[in-house]
Amino acid sequence: MSRPPDDCPASGEAGAEAERLAALACYGILDTPAEAAFDDAVALAAQLCATPTALVSLVTGDRQWFKARLGFAPGETGLDRSVCVHALAGRGLLVIPDLAADPRTRTNPLVTAEPGIRFYAGAPLVTPEDRAIGTLCVLDTKPRPEGLSAAQGAGLEALARTVMTQLELRRGIAARKTEAAALADSEFRLRLAIEAAGAGIFDYDLVAGTLAWDGRTRALFGVGPDEAVSYAGTFLARLHPEDRARTDAAVQAALDPAGPGLFDATYRTVTADGTVIAWVAARGTLVVETDEGIKRARRFVGTVRDVTAERTAQVAVAATEERYRLVTRATNDAIWDWDLAADHVLWNEALQAAYGWAPETVEPTGRWWLDHIHAEDRPRVEAGIRRVIGGGGHDWHHEYRFCRADGAYADVLDRGSMVRGADGRPLRMIGAMLDLTERNRVAAQLRAVVEGANIGIVQIDPRTMIALEANPKLCAIWGAEESDIVGHSIAKWTPEADAAERGQLHRRLAAGEIVRETLEKRYRRKDGRLIWGRVNLVSQARGEALQATAMIEDITAEKATEARQTALIELGDTLRDAAGPAEIRGIAARILRRSLDLSEAGYAALDATVGGFAIGRARPDGTMSPAPFPAMLARLRRGEILAVPDLTAEPDLAPDAGGYAAAGARALIGVPLTRRGALVGLVYAHAAEPRAWDAGEVDFVREVAGRISVALARIQAEEQQRFLNRELSHRLKNTLTMAQAIASQTLRNATDIASVKEALVARLVALGKAHDILLSGEGEGAALEAVIAGALTIHDDGEPGRIHLSGPDLEVGPKAALSLALMIHELATNAAKYGAFSVPGGRVGVNWHVARARWPEDAEDAEDAGEAEPVITMTWAETGGPPVAAPTRKGFGSRLIERGFSGAVGGETQMIYAREGVTCRIRAPLKGLLEKE
Repeated sequence: MSRPPDDCPASGEAGAEAERLAALACYGILDTPAEAAFDDAVALAAQLCATPTALVSLVTGDRQWFKARLGFAPGETGLDRSVCVHALAGRGLLVIPDLAADPRTRTNPLVTAEPGIRFYAGAPLVTPEDRAIGTLCVLDTKPRPEGLSAAQGAGLEALARTVMTQLELRRGIAARKTEAAALADSEFRLRLAIEAAGAGIFDYDLVAGTLAWDGRTRALFGVGPDEAVSYAGTFLARLHPEDRARTDAAVQAALDPAGPGLFDATYRTVTADGTVIAWVAARGTLVVETDEGIKRARRFVGTVRDVTAERTAQVAVAATEERYRLVTRATNDAIWDWDLAADHVLWNEALQAAYGWAPETVEPTGRWWLDHIHAEDRPRVEAGIRRVIGGGGHDWHHEYRFCRADGAYADVLDRGSMVRGADGRPLRMIGAMLDLTERNRVAAQLRAVVEGANIGIVQIDPRTMIALEANPKLCAIWGAEESDIVGHSIAKWTPEADAAERGQLHRRLAAGEIVRETLEKRYRRKDGRLIWGRVNLVSQARGEALQATAMIEDITAEKATEARQTALIELGDTLRDAAGPAEIRGIAARILRRSLDLSEAGYAALDATVGGFAIGRARPDGTMSPAPFPAMLARLRRGEILAVPDLTAEPDLAPDAGGYAAAGARALIGVPLTRRGALVGLVYAHAAEPRAWDAGEVDFVREVAGRISVALARIQAEEQQRFLNRELSHRLKNTLTMAQAIASQTLRNATDIASVKEALVARLVALGKAHDILLSGEGEGAALEAVIAGALTIHDDGEPGRIHLSGPDLEVGPKAALSLALMIHELATNAAKYGAFSVPGGRVGVNWHVARARWPEDAEDAEDAGEAEPVITMTWAETGGPPVAAPTRKGFGSRLIERGFSGAVGGETQMIYAREGVTCRIRAPLKGLLEKE
């Protein structure tokens, strides 16, 4: 700081004058318009003292200014014309009967010239701090040797005190207005943030027992705007029964003055009939007053927020902490008066009250003040105040850190005004230091809330749509740096396809429309990817200023889930009417490609010939060639679901690289389709570029695979039903043939008519029973030997060794039993028509055994064949019949023999037409034979 000139007044006198001027400046009264209260005071004074002139005079360092005047034209005069300046030294009434005769005033221009005043009486205006800042005075152009009467003098002094009271009242009102404006601005900003967050507010007055809810809170509890609310009758009653007790306990704990006074709970609200309205996250704070050491709870305030979506999607969002930040303390500025000539600084009591510095510890110099500014701030503060003092400026202000008595630093805003002499010389600077520590702490907390919020927040200029502020979460959502957002129009983040809708909303905001709405819209991230956002938009007009806040939540995953659920419903409806695997393949490809934004996806059946699938690009005629995928097949047969982001980086799948390249696949999802434990097909989705598949995409393909499997099973069941219907027709056609064969065999060995009759009837009854078994397909299972014997009963004519059965005891499932009975019956029918049963002496042997082996046997390598498992081998062998010739064509019966049983249990059938007799050999996994449906 610059040292003031050496010719300034002595420090003691100058200090007192500085204090007086500082006291006057505190009232902010100088150069203000006339006010009725002060005008009334001078009118009463003139009437009381019977004078033509009365003034309320305020004396500054270089003039006296009249707040109110009667009978006196000038609004101010210089101090060389001031009589009131002589009244400031005392605290009583100053009366000068004849100004022309008094040595202090006889040369005063107002006495010697117009208006020629001769009489003066003035009562000083003294502040509560005992500083005289002016007078209430009366003047007359005639001398008054008698002065004022005692009553007039007392009345004038009383009126002076009234003027002083009015000044105090006026200062208090101004201070209250400043505080109210600050509080209103803080409340406005906080309410805007709360509304942008979609929060409601509650205020529980514990003294009056009243509960207040805003509109948002009422909506969350299903309460109308005019309904009265109470803690027990409304709040507790509208909580879900399962949440009521714990929530009430949390509230009661928060209301304990001895506790932390905090409430944080999540609960469900319900309607009167018990229907859940929403999940609500609530936070509250207890306001406690301390009276003579006793803590008393006064109010319980807080916020509520709808977290239904977060609960459903498992996304946690931070709740707003308080309804309002209560501001109750008055301004506590440290006032200073710096005599630049003497380098003497006088502080008021607030230096100790606000910063802890006792007067005896303070060196009253500018150097002491500078030394207690933080070292990092000191150079720029000193440079700034030097410029004002050394230049022609009058006002100075700066924010810096000031050291408290305890060593901590306070954030302060320091403001000062220069007092200069008539020649412009700096005489003194008077100012006030405002403690900003609490304000900055609160601002930092609010900023921390915004910066740490789990939703994107952006402050917008509604007229230009320029982003003013953006928090880190928004940067993460848009995949951008803060510099990419702030200072730029937010329109660039909306895809051009949505430009019309975006423009309509922007025009509403720019026109000053108050907007409070929630909408869902798309954004294009910096990397070009489209995402969905749920936007809570709030705009506010305050005078000419417009403010807008958007809170943005990334709901891309939620939207994708909804779209996939819709696609699954469509898939189910479409598959219900599908007529065959080819149509299913087309449906699956269309749904998967559209839902996952892929060019290649679908369903492919396992091609056993090449040990692979037909996937990838189709030929011009719409067909595709199957390709071998041995590595993928091995994993699919183990039941694995493949989700490979980069096929070239997967060593286990390297043997399939050629097939993937031919299919144009770089990333793959593959879900195996199995039947009775065997791999039969694949539902796949692949991308031409590396792609990190998320869990939702994998689950979607798995769900599609499940529905395709059900559709294929339905088609197979329908085909099986048609097959059985054809079999029934075939059986009916063969019934007469079978009856004829039975009669022929019965009569061949008959010795008398009675035995012929008995045998024929028994065999015809057995034939009927066999048909019942064959066509019912019901029951829990049967012994293998019993099934075969039952099917051959009607061909047993009693000839020794005619039928021979051998093999271990096995219990077969109902489906296998029916298919086996059909096959044995068909083999026996053919034997009765053309083979061993058609001639005397013909023999049929059926034997079976079980051994462990790899299955299927035709796999290209051991890995594809899987682990060794029990395999049954069954042989039908005919001997002693007519010479055998292979059939020239295959009818239904032959197809039934070759495909019926083996198809039902997943096995294989071999027919051998040797000249000496027909042999049928069947091999199948034992688990297919034993399967219980």
